[in-house]
Amino acid sequence: MVLSGHQPNYWPYPGLIGKIMKSDKFMFVTKVQFEKKSWQKRNRVRTKEGWTYIQIPTITKGKMEQNICDVMLNNTEDWKEKNYKTISLLYGKSPYWKEYKDFLEDLYSRNWDRLMDIDIYIMEYLFRLLDFQTEILYDRDYEFEGKKTDMLVDMCRKTGCDTYLSNLGSSAYVDISCFTTQGLNHRYINYVGEPYKQQFPGFEDGLTILDMLMNCGTEKTKEILMKDSNYQFSEINKDL
Repeated sequence: MVLSGHQPNYWPYPGLIGKIMKSDKFMFVTKVQFEKKSWQKRNRVRTKEGWTYIQIPTITKGKMEQNICDVMLNNTEDWKEKNYKTISLLYGKSPYWKEYKDFLEDLYSRNWDRLMDIDIYIMEYLFRLLDFQTEILYDRDYEFEGKKTDMLVDMCRKTGCDTYLSNLGSSAYVDISCFTTQGLNHRYINYVGEPYKQQFPGFEDGLTILDMLMNCGTEKTKEILMKDSNYQFSEINKDL
């Protein structure tokens, strides 16, 4: 059984969703330190000139070491209207706008207090939309021991998985020997993707999955994300 885990992201990029789809089980990791300039609170959308951020303001003053699960939104700013307006202006004429318009209107009309809640709500919507077979788990239901790789090893033990799947960006801190000495396995995955037609000329890579959905629709997006040729996989217990 393959386990992966990640912090909740705000409208995540396709590679994170693809990694989850390639896993048997996925763990939302929220009891780790929040990074102020992270994908947990922002992501990139396409513009005529290239890209811009949509982002959510958070309360960080005096809370530099808070965990993701404790991060509160700064609702003194009118971020909901701003985010919806940006998305609607950029994607209102895209081929599949009408398929996702109702969800977006509902999302940005709700009251949100914690960053984690809106991120997970969006990701759960994506899971349903793309008909995920992956079992979704939440670290609120567990008490994991250790930090970094040791925590990942404990996650495997407590979820009954024998292999952990990490995105390539995690290689800076993952120690594969921590898995192998415990009789567990590790693999890296790297999303390379494929170009698709966007609403402006050219192709801008590294955008939120919302861009792919708006331009490709649900079925084509799922097809792209399930295609093995759009990923690089390491050999078991090897670097990529």
